[in-house]
Amino acid sequence: METDGKSKHVAIIERCAISETGLSQLFPAATHFHFHFFKDYATFLSAMVWTPCISLIYSLSGIRAERLTCLRALNHMEKNYPDRQRIVLAGNQMEERLISDFSPTSLHGILSKTMPLELVRQQLWKWLNENQQQDDNVLNLWYYSYDQVLSQTERDIVFCTTQGYSIVDIARYFRRNIKTIRAYKLSLMAKLGVRNDAELLYAADILIHMRKTLNESDAPQRRITA
Repeated sequence: METDGKSKHVAIIERCAISETGLSQLFPAATHFHFHFFKDYATFLSAMVWTPCISLIYSLSGIRAERLTCLRALNHMEKNYPDRQRIVLAGNQMEERLISDFSPTSLHGILSKTMPLELVRQQLWKWLNENQQQDDNVLNLWYYSYDQVLSQTERDIVFCTTQGYSIVDIARYFRRNIKTIRAYKLSLMAKLGVRNDAELLYAADILIHMRKTLNESDAPQRRITA
């Protein structure tokens, strides 16, 4: 949304002051875009009342709690400001790939901050100048095949992973052999295209958040006791 017929305001959520300085150098000073930095989503929403922004660029730090905050923020943005552009700056290529594959929220763009800065600048500039042309995120199609692609045990492992439970805990809860649960976990990882526990946790967080967004639950019927 333009506030004066000429200037366009872009919001960037970045908690790190050093990263904020780096991002501020990506764009030329003489431009019709005005960039506003915020430390969190709540502060950004308050500012939106007085300075509506056409685009929100959310910079991830790699911290799990902030990743979940970002997911909730993007979902809120999509529901309440569907005409505003949503771009994510992932901390690395792994984050970029997993968000691209599994995010429950459609995005206009996602980039890894490990890319050369000039390429990041060029791509962001391109997206900002095409901000009305929203790309459909392939992961919006993921939900419709989620129940068919993953078995119930695999979905239970997804949930338990987000709760921090180990293979031993999960096997004890389901009264299954550890080797059996490990085999299910390896099958789950292959289906999701993840290579290690860190990537599995990342994908699991996104998938569970998606189910919560849709008011559905993947939680097992009884609680796990470690």
